[in-house]
Amino acid sequence: MAYNRASVIFLIVVRFVAITNRLAHGQLFVGLSNMNFEGRLCCTTTGNCPGQGIPGVPVNITCTINGYTDVAGQGTTDVNGAFNVYELGITGYFYGLSTIPCVATVQLPLDTVVCPTLNTTTGLLSSAFRQNGTADGSLKATIVGFVRT
Repeated sequence: MAYNRASVIFLIVVRFVAITNRLAHGQLFVGLSNMNFEGRLCCTTTGNCPGQGIPGVPVNITCTINGYTDVAGQGTTDVNGAFNVYELGITGYFYGLSTIPCVATVQLPLDTVVCPTLNTTTGLLSSAFRQNGTADGSLKATIVGFVRT
């Protein structure tokens, strides 16, 4: 019985030290399952708004955490060119960071009917994210602005 009690106390102390250390550095362990990635894609030469939103375009969210890169989620733009992707399953340290270690990517070219401006360009549109508050218990991340890569 004393062995189990010592193990429990040890684990509590380790968790306490880990949490207070993160708080001291302005970071809090936040699971990406609580992330809401959002942005808008417009039919301009850069894909950035203002402009006419582009509907029906696949958007991939890729995150690099502790040297590991993974496709964190996928979504499709709505009739206004907006997307909201809820992250599932990867954890990282985001609280207090101005930029989230994730990017949104859109494969080019786009269909000429949907956006003739981005029809002749190949490659990717990529955007980093920044924290944009919280909503419904989720940390919100908004695109910084698309660039061609």
